[in-house]
Amino acid sequence: MRAIGWAGVVVVAGAMGLSASLAQAADVYTDPSYAKAETADRQWTLTLGGYVLAQPEWAGSDDYEFGFRPLISISRADQLSRFTSFNDNPSIALFDTGVFEAGVVGKLNWKRDASSSNALTGLKDIDYAFEVGGYAQWYPADWLRLRGELRYGFGGFDGLVGDIALDAIYFSEPLGGITLSAGPRMTLASSGYIDTYYGITAPESALATALGNPLAPYKAGGGIYSVGFGGQITKRFTQNITGSIFAEYEYLLDDAADSPLVVQNGDRNQFQAGVSLSYTFFLGFD
Repeated sequence: MRAIGWAGVVVVAGAMGLSASLAQAADVYTDPSYAKAETADRQWTLTLGGYVLAQPEWAGSDDYEFGFRPLISISRADQLSRFTSFNDNPSIALFDTGVFEAGVVGKLNWKRDASSSNALTGLKDIDYAFEVGGYAQWYPADWLRLRGELRYGFGGFDGLVGDIALDAIYFSEPLGGITLSAGPRMTLASSGYIDTYYGITAPESALATALGNPLAPYKAGGGIYSVGFGGQITKRFTQNITGSIFAEYEYLLDDAADSPLVVQNGDRNQFQAGVSLSYTFFLGFD
């Protein structure tokens, strides 16, 4: 259980087209059923919950497992109606105008044990990796959010990872006060990241082959790691309880997709889907 070429151009173009279609009907990026009541409330809140999801057993795998990802957020009450995505990593805003926001962000990558899958036989284990960096997000329109994160990883790997996501957002009163969002994603990574998870050293190749898992040596470089598309449906049931349903598709590109690990034992098409539930505590102080 874990916490978390031309084909790529076609995927991004199609995703942006679908996102734009959704955006034509949208008019808000906050939940209007709550935004007004929270405008004057500056008390601190603590939100606790989690995501239960189906996800690849390892990066590039064609086998899936159930996983859990904790959801922890500290914010003021007047920020609770702001849009958040499953893709957003834990962050703290240092600058926020309402339209543009920037701050620090972090992420934990789960370890990879070679013993957990026959497809990894002969490869070394990869330890937990911690990523820290910065993020920025911008609303060019009330219904459209562009968010980017750039993080440096250490521990399991050493290198840079960048995520870019565009989300069209629509609040639907006729559908029970739910918020729908969807849009394209892109991830770029340095060789330090991609070679760690998709590269195969000569000793690993020899051992894997001897153990019945014939994998040729492979050195992976950096570049565009993947493109994809994702969406979610969010519903605030009460003042304290919020839930969501989400799904994400990721298409591996370039050196990640060409790795023998993916070509022989995995799949460049990666999926995630699940549900979340969280509870917000109002702490009662400014």
